Amino acid sequence: MSPTTKISIQMCTYNRAHFITQAIDSVLSQTFTDWELIILDDCSTDNTKEIIQKYLTDPRIKYIENEINLGITKNRNKALSLSHGEYIAVLDSDDYWTNNNKLSLQNEFLDLNKNYTLVGTNMIIVDEQGQVIKKVKYPSNNFFIKNLLLLKNLFCHSSVLYRKQDILNLGSYDENLPIWEDYDLWLKLGLKHKFANLYQQTTAYRKHTGQSNTEKIKIGQDAQKQIIEKYKETYNGYILAKIIDKLRNIKYTHAN
Repeated sequence: MSPTTKISIQMCTYNRAHFITQAIDSVLSQTFTDWELIILDDCSTDNTKEIIQKYLTDPRIKYIENEINLGITKNRNKALSLSHGEYIAVLDSDDYWTNNNKLSLQNEFLDLNKNYTLVGTNMIIVDEQGQVIKKVKYPSNNFFIKNLLLLKNLFCHSSVLYRKQDILNLGSYDENLPIWEDYDLWLKLGLKHKFANLYQQTTAYRKHTGQSNTEKIKIGQDAQKQIIEKYKETYNGYILAKIIDKLRNIKYTHAN
């Protein structure tokens, strides 16, 4: 890998053999080509490794198998430490990019707007078969993002492009969080830097059965409460965020 790679794409994976081909193919379809793809396999027990082998003829793609299962947050930080790029893109292995100009558009935005640290995009939510469930539009303006961010995560993790050094200056993802590590990172970044979302729809976030069991939902609820309390003094909307969080938890409880 070249030490001057412009964009490092981080793909953390665990037992996503049935989805990862679409994710990697969506990277290869990008019109922007100055990237490296770092795939960190967190001890998958399926045939992920066999599927990825055919892609390793491309020198931009690097596959790393962890010796022990690190969990998603530590795995993301490991990927960050191995990245050579000025900018970091994230693509989870069960998601995929839908716009071939995704990286090009975001790279141009950060190149032209030096006072912004992160840019996301709009997205679609798809099911296991890739059928569209919902289209999601996020606020694009830094002012509105900052004033609404404590109420809701306003970035799809697989859509973002951010400046690596700004993340490293803040200490990267919080490894005390088993989930919602991205949301916490955005709130931490927002204390010092500006955000944007592009209006283009570039990313498909996949909802599937592997994400939603009672234990995972409870872990997510606890993490979200922790994050809201952590930033209650530095972002607007704490009381409303607590109310929304309570209503969200009631909905999850009734659904399960």
